[in-house]
Amino acid sequence: MNSTLASTVQNALNKPFDPTLVTVVAFIFASFYLYTKSKVSSIGKNANKTITDAKPAKSSFYNKHNSTQLQITPLTEFKWNEDNEPLKSMPFKNAPYKLTMGIRSLEAQDWLLIEPTYLSRLEHKRRILNNCHPAYPKTRDLRSSTLFASEEAREAVVEFYDIVMDYCLRKYPTCFATTTDSESEYHNQTLIHNLITNKKYPLKGNGIEPKVLEEYLSQNIEEDFIILLKDPLRAHEEYGEEYWFKAGVFGFAAGFDPKERFNKPLTSIHQLIPGYTTKLKTSMNRFFDRLSPGQFVTRSNWSMQTHKNFYVDDQNKGHNLPEGHEQKAIPYESLNFDDVRYRSERQVLTKLPKSGAVVFTIRTYLIPIEEIRNEGPEVCERLIGAIKGFPDDIKQYKAAGEWGPAIIQYLSKKLD
Repeated sequence: MNSTLASTVQNALNKPFDPTLVTVVAFIFASFYLYTKSKVSSIGKNANKTITDAKPAKSSFYNKHNSTQLQITPLTEFKWNEDNEPLKSMPFKNAPYKLTMGIRSLEAQDWLLIEPTYLSRLEHKRRILNNCHPAYPKTRDLRSSTLFASEEAREAVVEFYDIVMDYCLRKYPTCFATTTDSESEYHNQTLIHNLITNKKYPLKGNGIEPKVLEEYLSQNIEEDFIILLKDPLRAHEEYGEEYWFKAGVFGFAAGFDPKERFNKPLTSIHQLIPGYTTKLKTSMNRFFDRLSPGQFVTRSNWSMQTHKNFYVDDQNKGHNLPEGHEQKAIPYESLNFDDVRYRSERQVLTKLPKSGAVVFTIRTYLIPIEEIRNEGPEVCERLIGAIKGFPDDIKQYKAAGEWGPAIIQYLSKKLD
């Protein structure tokens, strides 16, 4: 109890009975109780803020003496392929679907991850970016649909590269180290040695072409990344004052061709999502503008797919189907559940301190549906309820009219 409140109570006790004074004291006690209760309860609520109520933090995780150096704790005993199970993001609810961003604050320490999938994911992405992945026809030019850099994003790409390489070096000292190499094309500068892949890269990106830097990043972090900037020269266009997709690597696209969204503003990127324009556009643009450099927020999404592919531009989403197409349920007996994957993205949003670019990092998880079912009845019930809770437009968008009935039947067997 603070001193002012204590003084008020003491004065009341030293005076004759006064109904009005008793009422005032009671009111003070009640107000103090409610205030204290709200403070305590708000601690648990902060982790579940949505885009409409989360406010950018005023503090930054960047070192005030070095704008490319995040304040993180080195994991000096880290072993990348031991005792390090991948995250399992399961944001689905046994309830009617609601379109929200569902963002929450994130510590810089938890931004970029190294998990046992590290080498396999990097190899998938390398093959996709170099048009040599066995899951796709050799005639497919996936590189042009996954690797992007506009001239106006040059400085932002360099800044992002420097931040990521410094982050990896300091967070994971058992996986990255500085070195030099007289035979390297970068022999006159400090290199970062990836001890997992045994490859070396420049520690700093200045003077190197953006696409080269982006490809280096794709060989060191599992996450895809999208760099968005304001474009003053296009401010007069529709949605022109929004942030624009100006650079990035999108090797694990989940049902669309990233090339069709490159150099487009936020609304054009998201407008195929049912309800985006009416429910999320204004608040998302406002949040991007208010986001503080050094603040990190995260969100997750999920869907299902009936194949194992990481890069998908012509499946997974119903908007790729002809207009008027009626989705038909896949018969349970004809669906190969060994190929069915629960797909989830761990997305992190931050703003770079120098360029002001907003960066999305996207970490993709493909989990066999059998593993999800083995999580137990509670998870199965939630997932079944979430699928049943899709409104018609979202069901169409996620192509759930095709895979939904068979997957519900598959999960229900765990409840029998």
